[in-house]
Amino acid sequence: MGNEVAAASSGNFQHWAVAFIVCNFNVDVGPEIEIIYPPQVAFSLPDLTAIAFNSFPEQQNTETVDDMSFNFTISNNSPDINLSSPRAPHGSATTFYGSCVFRQEFDGTMKRSFNQRTLVLLSHHGFLPFYNRVLLEMTKTGFISDPTKLESAYSQMASWPSPALGRLELPFMGSVITLDIAPHHAFPLQGLPGPTPLISDKPSSIYAYQPMGSWDTLMQFMPCITDLYVLYERLLLCESVIVIAKSPQLATEAVSSLVDLIRPVPFAGVIKPYMTMQADFKSVGIDGGTPRPFIIGVTNPFLLKRVLAATEGKDRVRPHILYLQNFDGPVPTKRHHSLHHKSSRNALLDLPGGGIDAHPPSKRFIKSESSMISQIETLLKLGDQTHELDPLIRRHFAELTAQFIAPINRYLATSVSPNAVSPGGNYRYASFSVNDFLHNVAKHGTSVKLRGQGPIQRHRARDGVYEIFCNSPNFYSWLDMKLSLEKEASAGLLGASVPSASTT
Repeated sequence: MGNEVAAASSGNFQHWAVAFIVCNFNVDVGPEIEIIYPPQVAFSLPDLTAIAFNSFPEQQNTETVDDMSFNFTISNNSPDINLSSPRAPHGSATTFYGSCVFRQEFDGTMKRSFNQRTLVLLSHHGFLPFYNRVLLEMTKTGFISDPTKLESAYSQMASWPSPALGRLELPFMGSVITLDIAPHHAFPLQGLPGPTPLISDKPSSIYAYQPMGSWDTLMQFMPCITDLYVLYERLLLCESVIVIAKSPQLATEAVSSLVDLIRPVPFAGVIKPYMTMQADFKSVGIDGGTPRPFIIGVTNPFLLKRVLAATEGKDRVRPHILYLQNFDGPVPTKRHHSLHHKSSRNALLDLPGGGIDAHPPSKRFIKSESSMISQIETLLKLGDQTHELDPLIRRHFAELTAQFIAPINRYLATSVSPNAVSPGGNYRYASFSVNDFLHNVAKHGTSVKLRGQGPIQRHRARDGVYEIFCNSPNFYSWLDMKLSLEKEASAGLLGASVPSASTT
């Protein structure tokens, strides 16, 4: 199909995605772009370079025969690419979301006896589970770089209606993919069946913002169970986390699942599911960028050391390190400080060039719930047989977040006038006072269980965690979401029906 035909038949494709890209790993020159479809997309050279480097694992086992799915995000540095979507959700004008399927195949004619290619779907929407499904449908049979299949996928997506809130029935590759798009990416429990699903139940649709990973898999790689609470508190307070794993798939699934833990609070830092040594570090406040909280996934130990070194001595809280790896024995309940303790799975990260102390700081506010820890421990003993960990963990932390923000909602509803209007005409809780709120929560309390030997210590923990949260970017991201959804609901925008592809 020529450029003119592709341009003429673009339909709604540009509302869904930017392009399909096939990347090939050339042994002599490194990663390179092999195919861009549609071919007329005006990528800048820096963006093409970033796409090529982000679409391959930095370290790869030559024995691997299974396809690997993962995700990355890069800044849009292509001024001639105009991203658009005619209705909510409009997508990002500044970020490209890349979904990848990486394949390694034996080839006796190659220097290393195998070739490596990745099919990338690049979009301005963060519908990562959905785009991964699209790529899996395209790659389950045949070659990963089949031009005919790219043309077919492109033309089918061009016939879809534009993305819209609600449910869409989208025909693709001989089947129909059902996609649900929530009014906001931070809606909790997306894609989770009801609390008592039938054994035969399978999710009938994909939720656009549901996490990529499952705790049924991820917990097997965790250093300990109570790290869930450490990570939860770090992300709730908008502090930085680095996930290091053996593969980009495991790293990106963990980042996605961790961000999901604190919903409906939107993490206001930078989210990079997978970063390589060639990444743009200014985006996370390194190499000259403005310091910002972040959660990033890496597979390269030297990259981990580089990020840690760059964040030291700059009045920044040291990022928490989550090291996901295969361990001997069961997942312990908590970390042990002794390097020689039998349960000390990663008190010291054994990395090239010397270990890195992986201990989280001892100061924490939110108490781990022993009954929850016991349930997780019991299910982990079932190994691969369990499919109950993911819903258990997601529901527990969604409830914990709801308990945490309940006193703030109560205070906003009873003590703050929402009718202060900003110059732009937007409603703002302009009179919100952190000190007044702390007095309010001291009077009315919170149902969140806090650490401390006695009431005074627990009250200090309560005041500490709420004060940090209310002064963090996460508080404002949550408040912006709350205000925008209230405004849309009052305008009747959240109950609009969504047409299916078959009727549009």
